[in-house]
Amino acid sequence: MLPRISLVTPSYQQAPYLEECLASVRAQAPALVEHLVADGGSTDGSREIIARHARQLAWWVSERDKGQSEAINKGLAHATGQVFGWLNSDDALLPGAMERVARAFVEDPDLLVFGGRILHQDRNGTRLFEPLNDAADVRMLFCDPVINQPATFYRMEAVRAIGGVDPALHYVMDLELWWQLLFRFGTQHLRFEPVELARFRLHDASKTVTEQPRFLDEKAGLLHGLCLRTGNADLAAVLAMGHRLPQGLRGIPAGPEHRERVRDMVVHYLLKWHHTVHARPQYQMMRAFRDIDLRGIELSPVQRDRLERLDRHLRAGSWLTFRLKRKWKHWTR
Repeated sequence: MLPRISLVTPSYQQAPYLEECLASVRAQAPALVEHLVADGGSTDGSREIIARHARQLAWWVSERDKGQSEAINKGLAHATGQVFGWLNSDDALLPGAMERVARAFVEDPDLLVFGGRILHQDRNGTRLFEPLNDAADVRMLFCDPVINQPATFYRMEAVRAIGGVDPALHYVMDLELWWQLLFRFGTQHLRFEPVELARFRLHDASKTVTEQPRFLDEKAGLLHGLCLRTGNADLAAVLAMGHRLPQGLRGIPAGPEHRERVRDMVVHYLLKWHHTVHARPQYQMMRAFRDIDLRGIELSPVQRDRLERLDRHLRAGSWLTFRLKRKWKHWTR
């Protein structure tokens, strides 16, 4: 017997896309999906759209909330399925997606996470987003996971054990849930397949497009907490120099035994997002980073290249000198 999938849709001011989202869920096999919608009190007609579709929904509400994470947890509190996922109100499922997800959890009774691919949709059309996790690459599952959020599904009992998503987060709640699962349960029961499950919409009002610095601040906040829990105070101090760290995070259950794992995660993050310097706090953060002993961390060729590029930036010796050199280079082009 196929498991029931509880699919939560957090919604706020996305009326132009909401009808398509709801219709894409309705088109799935009805016995497989219970759809729960938590709208944050939209004033753009979203409430009326949801009300028209109420008969297909297991539960819905439209009231003010504190953001996407709270909305997801509201839906989760009413969920009864064995598998959990969420579909933002500007995204859509592809035909047959829920049957493929349900069969994956039947085929492996111990499966913790199942992930597929997504299609990116923007004003230029739709294209396949090809990156996909390799379940055998444990290092990258921790350091740089590919979380195709609307195409990623979790065993419900594990999500409930964690307590849903962290309500203190507004941007990287999916990454925090991912790391919660990996640090608690390990990486033995993850499965990823190159099958398209959902369309992820990129538009001018989407957070993915407009608010990348906030994503990086929240990710740095998660890593900062992991550093403090694992004896990596030096890297915690570095992260605090260049980011506005979120407050009130619940914390991910890591300990001293994860010290080297977390160091690797932080180095990967810093070299991926900060190897090119643009602002003074970033400059100061990366200068402090270069004072840290990186012995024991195996850098990939890409990381070594980024480190060399970073060192060229930092040779100026001070932020003022760095800015002057950068301006001179711009003027003499």
